[in-house]
Amino acid sequence: MSAVSSYLAQARVSSLGLAQTKLLGLAQGLRWLSAFYAAWVLLRIVQWWTDGDKVIKHMGLYLERDLSALTPSPRLLAMALDLAVWLLLLAAVVCAWKSLGHLIRQHTFTPPMARLLTQAGWLGVLCEALTLLIRPLQSYVLTAHLPAAQQVFKWAFYPQDLLATLLCGVLLC
Repeated sequence: MSAVSSYLAQARVSSLGLAQTKLLGLAQGLRWLSAFYAAWVLLRIVQWWTDGDKVIKHMGLYLERDLSALTPSPRLLAMALDLAVWLLLLAAVVCAWKSLGHLIRQHTFTPPMARLLTQAGWLGVLCEALTLLIRPLQSYVLTAHLPAAQQVFKWAFYPQDLLATLLCGVLLC
C-alpha cells in the first residue's frame, strides 16, 4: 500500500510541476501579448489618423459627408482623442503586466496580484467607456468645418466593444 501512495504522491507533484510550468509559460506569454497589443493599437491609431486621404475617404463614406476640405488640424485632434484613451489602455496593460509578474514570481494568486488585476479591469472599463464617448465627438470634429446642417454627432457600438467590456468584467470578477 505504501508503494501505491508513494506513486500517487509523485504523480501529484509531477503534475503540479507541469501545471505550474504551463501556468508560468501562459502568464509570460500573456505579458508579452498584452505589450504587443498596446504597441499594435498605438501603431494602428497613428497609421489611420496620419493618412489624410484614407480618413477623408473612409470617414466621408461613414459619415455620409464630403470631407474633401478637411484640414489636418481636426484630423490630428481626433487622433489626440484616441491617443488619450490609448494612455488608459497602456496603464491597464502595465497593471496586467505587473499582476502577471506577481504570479510568475510567487506561483500563486496573491492580494497584490488581485489588486493589480482589479486596477487593470477598471482602467479597461474606463478606456472602453471613453472610447464610446469620444466617437460622436470625433465625428463632430471631422465635420465641424461643414455648414451647421451638415455637422454630425455619430455614435457607434461594435461587437469588439462588447467583447472588451466582457473581458474587463472578467478581470474585475
